[in-house]
Amino acid sequence: MRRLPESLRLEFRRPFGKVMNNNELVRCAKGRKGLLITVGDECSYSLIKNGITPDIVIYDLRVKRKDIIGEMRDTLGKFNNGEVIVHNPAGVIMDELLASVKDALQKGKGKVLVKGEEDLAALVVMMYAPNGSLVVYGQPDEGAVLVEENEEVRNRAVRSFESMEE
Repeated sequence: MRRLPESLRLEFRRPFGKVMNNNELVRCAKGRKGLLITVGDECSYSLIKNGITPDIVIYDLRVKRKDIIGEMRDTLGKFNNGEVIVHNPAGVIMDELLASVKDALQKGKGKVLVKGEEDLAALVVMMYAPNGSLVVYGQPDEGAVLVEENEEVRNRAVRSFESMEE
């Protein structure tokens, strides 16, 4: 287990990639070549609603700490890619989350429902995703962050993970 200390919270809010609005995100995701991995309910729903099927979806049925209802919840619930349910409190990366994300990446598909908070799962994805994968995660009140996986991204993610408290 790793815990995000208060002293690093501001650093962890700095995006790993380009912050985009929904239209930009859809346009970029349509032309992808590698895996498409989404972390977060809103960005996952947005892509699925626009006919783009992620290979891996990591979500928690919450947006801005509030339970989602209606069409978004139904759409994410129907997305079927072999769901695994893990428990992960806010501000930590539990071993269970780490293992489930690594497993989905090895299979090249998956759906991870996080009971708790999924925000830090993007860091795990960026540590292990194959080069050329597109990683999309939500940036609250700004849009979605699109990251093309490469060694530089991976190294930054590993350094960030290692800076967390054990």
